[in-house]
Amino acid sequence: MKRALRISKLPLAALEATLRLYLAPEKLPQRLPTLRLLCRTQAAIRAVAELLAEPMRQALAPRYSVEVADMPSQIGSGSLPVDRLASAGLRITPQPARRKGSGTALGELAAALRALPEPVIGRISEEALQLDFRCLEDPSRLQAQLPVLAEALRA
Repeated sequence: MKRALRISKLPLAALEATLRLYLAPEKLPQRLPTLRLLCRTQAAIRAVAELLAEPMRQALAPRYSVEVADMPSQIGSGSLPVDRLASAGLRITPQPARRKGSGTALGELAAALRALPEPVIGRISEEALQLDFRCLEDPSRLQAQLPVLAEALRA
Protein backbone atom coordinates (compact mmCIF):
# COMPACT_ATOMS: atom_id res chain seq x y z
CA MET A 1 0.00 0.00 0.00
CA LYS A 2 2.85 2.42 0.78
CA ARG A 3 4.30 1.88 -2.68
CA ALA A 4 0.94 2.56 -4.37
CA LEU A 5 0.36 5.79 -2.46
CA ARG A 6 3.93 7.10 -2.56
CA ILE A 7 4.32 10.50 -4.22
CA SER A 8 6.60 10.59 -7.26
CA LYS A 9 9.26 13.17 -8.09
CA LEU A 10 7.16 15.27 -10.46
CA PRO A 11 4.24 16.04 -8.08
CA LEU A 12 6.75 16.58 -5.28
CA ALA A 13 8.67 19.11 -7.40
CA ALA A 14 5.43 20.94 -8.28
CA LEU A 15 4.43 21.06 -4.61
CA GLU A 16 7.87 22.36 -3.65
CA ALA A 17 7.71 25.12 -6.29
CA THR A 18 4.26 26.18 -5.10
CA LEU A 19 5.26 26.22 -1.45
CA ARG A 20 8.36 28.29 -2.24
CA LEU A 21 6.05 31.04 -3.53
CA TYR A 22 4.64 31.37 -0.03
CA LEU A 23 8.06 32.34 1.36
CA ALA A 24 7.33 35.88 0.09
CA PRO A 25 3.64 36.41 0.98
CA GLU A 26 3.69 40.04 -0.15
CA LYS A 27 4.38 38.89 -3.73
CA LEU A 28 1.73 36.16 -3.84
CA PRO A 29 -0.89 38.13 -5.82
CA GLN A 30 1.67 38.85 -8.56
CA ARG A 31 2.94 35.26 -8.68
CA LEU A 32 -0.31 33.29 -8.30
CA PRO A 33 -2.90 34.21 -10.94
CA THR A 34 -5.77 32.56 -9.05
CA LEU A 35 -5.06 34.57 -5.92
CA ARG A 36 -4.65 37.76 -7.96
CA LEU A 37 -8.05 37.27 -9.59
CA LEU A 38 -9.77 36.38 -6.31
CA CYS A 39 -8.40 39.55 -4.68
CA ARG A 40 -9.66 41.97 -7.38
CA THR A 41 -12.07 44.59 -6.07
CA GLN A 42 -15.56 44.97 -7.45
CA ALA A 43 -14.69 48.57 -8.40
CA ALA A 44 -11.72 47.42 -10.52
CA ILE A 45 -13.83 44.78 -12.25
CA ARG A 46 -16.63 47.28 -12.83
CA ALA A 47 -14.16 49.68 -14.48
CA VAL A 48 -13.31 46.95 -17.03
CA ALA A 49 -17.03 46.36 -17.65
CA GLU A 50 -17.62 50.08 -18.21
CA LEU A 51 -14.70 50.19 -20.65
CA LEU A 52 -16.18 47.33 -22.71
CA ALA A 53 -19.87 48.28 -22.50
CA GLU A 54 -20.00 50.67 -25.45
CA PRO A 55 -17.89 48.55 -27.86
CA MET A 56 -20.07 45.55 -26.95
CA ARG A 57 -23.26 47.61 -27.55
CA GLN A 58 -22.01 48.55 -30.99
CA ALA A 59 -21.11 44.96 -31.86
CA LEU A 60 -24.48 43.56 -30.70
CA ALA A 61 -26.82 46.32 -31.92
CA PRO A 62 -29.66 46.26 -32.81
CA ARG A 63 -30.47 42.73 -31.62
CA TYR A 64 -29.27 43.02 -28.01
CA SER A 65 -29.00 45.63 -25.29
CA VAL A 66 -25.96 45.76 -23.03
CA GLU A 67 -25.67 47.15 -19.52
CA VAL A 68 -23.01 47.14 -16.82
CA ALA A 69 -24.23 45.13 -13.84
CA ASP A 70 -23.04 43.93 -10.47
CA MET A 71 -23.11 40.16 -10.15
CA PRO A 72 -21.71 37.41 -7.93
CA SER A 73 -18.73 35.28 -8.94
CA GLN A 74 -18.73 31.66 -7.90
CA ILE A 75 -15.28 31.08 -6.44
CA GLY A 76 -15.12 27.33 -6.29
CA SER A 77 -16.87 24.06 -6.64
CA GLY A 78 -14.75 21.66 -4.63
CA SER A 79 -13.90 23.23 -1.30
CA LEU A 80 -16.12 26.32 -1.62
CA PRO A 81 -19.15 25.21 -3.67
CA VAL A 82 -21.57 27.92 -2.56
CA ASP A 83 -19.33 30.87 -1.70
CA ARG A 84 -19.58 33.95 -3.89
CA LEU A 85 -17.57 37.17 -4.32
CA ALA A 86 -18.96 40.51 -5.41
CA SER A 87 -18.10 41.11 -9.06
CA ALA A 88 -19.28 43.03 -12.11
CA GLY A 89 -19.67 42.52 -15.81
CA LEU A 90 -22.08 42.93 -18.68
CA ARG A 91 -25.71 41.88 -18.74
CA ILE A 92 -26.88 41.28 -22.29
CA THR A 93 -30.58 40.95 -23.13
CA PRO A 94 -32.47 40.62 -26.41
CA GLN A 95 -34.11 43.87 -27.50
CA PRO A 96 -37.77 44.15 -26.42
CA ALA A 97 -39.09 43.42 -29.92
CA ARG A 98 -37.18 40.13 -29.83
CA ARG A 99 -38.09 39.04 -26.29
CA LYS A 100 -40.37 36.33 -27.62
CA GLY A 101 -37.96 33.44 -28.02
CA SER A 102 -35.32 35.20 -25.92
CA GLY A 103 -33.91 31.84 -24.87
CA THR A 104 -33.08 31.06 -28.49
CA ALA A 105 -31.51 34.49 -29.01
CA LEU A 106 -29.41 34.14 -25.85
CA GLY A 107 -28.36 30.62 -26.82
CA GLU A 108 -27.28 31.89 -30.23
CA LEU A 109 -25.24 34.69 -28.64
CA ALA A 110 -23.64 32.30 -26.14
CA ALA A 111 -22.69 29.95 -29.00
CA ALA A 112 -21.22 32.83 -31.03
CA LEU A 113 -19.12 33.94 -28.06
CA ARG A 114 -17.84 30.39 -27.50
CA ALA A 115 -16.93 30.13 -31.22
CA LEU A 116 -14.63 33.18 -31.14
CA PRO A 117 -10.89 32.56 -31.70
CA GLU A 118 -10.47 33.07 -27.94
CA PRO A 119 -13.74 31.63 -26.58
CA VAL A 120 -15.78 33.75 -24.18
CA ILE A 121 -17.95 31.87 -21.70
CA GLY A 122 -20.96 33.52 -20.08
CA ARG A 123 -23.94 32.26 -18.15
CA ILE A 124 -27.60 32.60 -19.02
CA SER A 125 -29.56 33.70 -15.99
CA GLU A 126 -32.66 35.83 -15.42
CA GLU A 127 -33.40 36.10 -19.17
CA ALA A 128 -29.96 37.57 -19.87
CA LEU A 129 -26.48 36.46 -20.82
CA GLN A 130 -24.13 37.56 -18.07
CA LEU A 131 -20.42 38.04 -18.70
CA ASP A 132 -18.56 38.17 -15.38
CA PHE A 133 -15.26 40.03 -15.81
CA ARG A 134 -13.55 38.88 -12.59
CA CYS A 135 -11.06 36.82 -14.62
CA LEU A 136 -10.67 39.22 -17.54
CA GLU A 137 -7.27 40.84 -17.06
CA ASP A 138 -6.75 42.17 -20.60
CA PRO A 139 -9.96 43.74 -21.97
CA SER A 140 -8.27 44.59 -25.27
CA ARG A 141 -8.23 40.89 -26.21
CA LEU A 142 -12.03 40.71 -25.95
CA GLN A 143 -12.49 44.07 -27.64
CA ALA A 144 -10.35 42.94 -30.59
CA GLN A 145 -12.74 40.04 -31.19
CA LEU A 146 -15.92 42.12 -31.28
CA PRO A 147 -15.90 42.63 -35.08
CA VAL A 148 -15.74 38.83 -35.49
CA LEU A 149 -18.65 38.47 -33.07
CA ALA A 150 -20.72 41.10 -34.91
CA GLU A 151 -20.10 39.35 -38.23
CA ALA A 152 -21.00 35.94 -36.81
CA LEU A 153 -24.33 37.27 -35.52
CA ARG A 154 -25.18 38.86 -38.89
CA ALA A 155 -24.65 35.59 -40.77
